[in-house]
Amino acid sequence: MAERFMEWRETIKSLLDQNKGFEVSYEGSEVRISEVKGVSKAKVKLGDLRKYAGRKVIRKELREVAFSLAERLVEAKVPFKVVIGSGEFTLRFDLDHYVRVHGEGSVAVGFSSKDEKPLNLIYGLLEDHGPVRLLTPVK
Repeated sequence: MAERFMEWRETIKSLLDQNKGFEVSYEGSEVRISEVKGVSKAKVKLGDLRKYAGRKVIRKELREVAFSLAERLVEAKVPFKVVIGSGEFTLRFDLDHYVRVHGEGSVAVGFSSKDEKPLNLIYGLLEDHGPVRLLTPVK
């Protein structure tokens, strides 16, 4: 469900307030925002799964961090996904590059340095939130 009618900031804010993940892509100069849908490979009935599924909620402070990171990335036209977890969220750029943000700080995975794009766009905001650990890719 791509949002066209609401301004993208309002859409992102609304999805974060509902603790829903989202994906941002671009079509020309238009920002496209859609909810992230999970892919399940397991053949488990939903009723069985509900017994084990944790509540995916992030605190207001983390929602504000997620919003400011998303705002910076949208302004730079970087495609990304935000996946909400239990007390944390993941900002995913591709399979090998993502940033996991939790209450005490964040972990950037797959980046060789803080100057690598798109991490360089958001590194200052991540540092304002807490310490940033860099996990570089294995060569």
